[in-house]
Amino acid sequence: MKKTILTVILVSFALIGMAQNNVEKQVQRIRAFYQEVTEMARQGYSTENPIGTAVIDQIATYSAVGFKKGKMEIFTYLWDGEDFDSDQFNTQQVVMIRQTFQRGVWEHYQEFLYDPDTGETLFCYFHDMDDSGEFVDQRFYFSKGKLIKALPASSASKAKKALNIAKYLKDFGRSVFEDTSLELD
Repeated sequence: MKKTILTVILVSFALIGMAQNNVEKQVQRIRAFYQEVTEMARQGYSTENPIGTAVIDQIATYSAVGFKKGKMEIFTYLWDGEDFDSDQFNTQQVVMIRQTFQRGVWEHYQEFLYDPDTGETLFCYFHDMDDSGEFVDQRFYFSKGKLIKALPASSASKAKKALNIAKYLKDFGRSVFEDTSLELD
């Protein structure tokens, strides 16, 4: 009986260790992809570097609060194929969004990284003030729409909120590049 219990415990620890290893490998791939996209964004568009950028300045006025200023940067991969009949021709896939906004001395910064092939959210980063008034950094790593790691450890509701914000901003970013039918009167 003791051997059976010991065997079950050892197998459980082995499975947990393998799952943690898999998560760490996924996180490392996401980090490497993040570094690649960040470097491409820094270099700017070229024929060897097919990344496009849109910058949107944001200003809003709130009663009793004052101005809220911000900037959103949307980075897209540009389709680089030669098949002019393809549905992909002349399309752009949102790959990263960075957003900063300020209200008084309070500054909020967030980043979202997306898989260019599937459009799924891979990573969310928030630098914001928490309920105690301290600035905190939060990182969320995703795989196939599921949270795989949160730093620091966080509640599932915060991860779900991060994923929802990421999806909303990706759709917004896509609409910025797709809406070329704007007409001026």
